[in-house]
Amino acid sequence: MSTLLYSHSKGDLEKAVEIILSKASNFIIPEKTAEDQPEDLISQTAASKFLHVSIPTIIDWRKNKNLPHYNFSGRFYYSKKELLEYGRNNRKQ
Repeated sequence: MSTLLYSHSKGDLEKAVEIILSKASNFIIPEKTAEDQPEDLISQTAASKFLHVSIPTIIDWRKNKNLPHYNFSGRFYYSKKELLEYGRNNRKQ
């Protein structure tokens, strides 16, 4: 078994610490915008509660009135943003 020994001068270590601290102080954590976030999808039950309608109404709207939805393995999910937009565009006059 071999042993490696490294020796650094105090000046070398101080310089290394200064470089690390300089980089750390200049580091900025990027802020996440709404566009970077994955869409907040909710279940069919949550969508019916969100819109204050029954689950059969959600199903009817999805099948017959182009309610925006996502199908993952036979389960339906809805975007809150898209539900609000759908509601605004399809209000009863």
